[in-house]
Amino acid sequence: MSGLHSTERARRAGFTLIEVMVAISIMTVGAMGIMALQQAATRGNLEAREMTMATQLTRQWVERVRTDGLRWNGTNLPTALNTTDYLKLLPNAGGTTGWFTPTPPAASGDSYAFDYFGRDTTTAGQRHYCTHLRLTWLVTGDTARVEARTFWHRRSNGTSSTIGDARLFPNCGAGGGEGAVTAELAAAVPRIRAVNVATIIRWQPIQ
Repeated sequence: MSGLHSTERARRAGFTLIEVMVAISIMTVGAMGIMALQQAATRGNLEAREMTMATQLTRQWVERVRTDGLRWNGTNLPTALNTTDYLKLLPNAGGTTGWFTPTPPAASGDSYAFDYFGRDTTTAGQRHYCTHLRLTWLVTGDTARVEARTFWHRRSNGTSSTIGDARLFPNCGAGGGEGAVTAELAAAVPRIRAVNVATIIRWQPIQ
């Protein structure tokens, strides 16, 4: 009988303080792991969305230049290029333009900058993605390579107060700052990301 009473007393005694603390510690570690996993998944989804959007916008600008190239169809090279909006920037003597910020016609409603949702914008505070172009002659007067890059600012990675979503190029590098964007992309730890797309456009002479 004494053994039975001792078992009942043990059941009624419940858990010791040490057991409770161990259980709470295990639950806390598990909860922290779940929260960290959720944060990583959210960050990954955000980066994937930005990469997808930037790729779409870069291709969109390539198509704009390809459409512009439909007017490159005259019989005289300088005159034919002058009828275009972007290809006319190709140097007559050959070579490359280097990276530049395109200036679309005002009536087109297009812009070199886009907001977070991928809409063309001319408002400085709404710029999330920026696009540059580079035009290079492959065969002077006949074939040109068109490159477009779209860049956006990275989120802070916590390694430095100068790395993160600091909006280094509030005007997308327009007006001479394109070189600084190129240098930033080549840095060991760039504070911006970029997507590049290229295509080839040929002169279509009038038959």
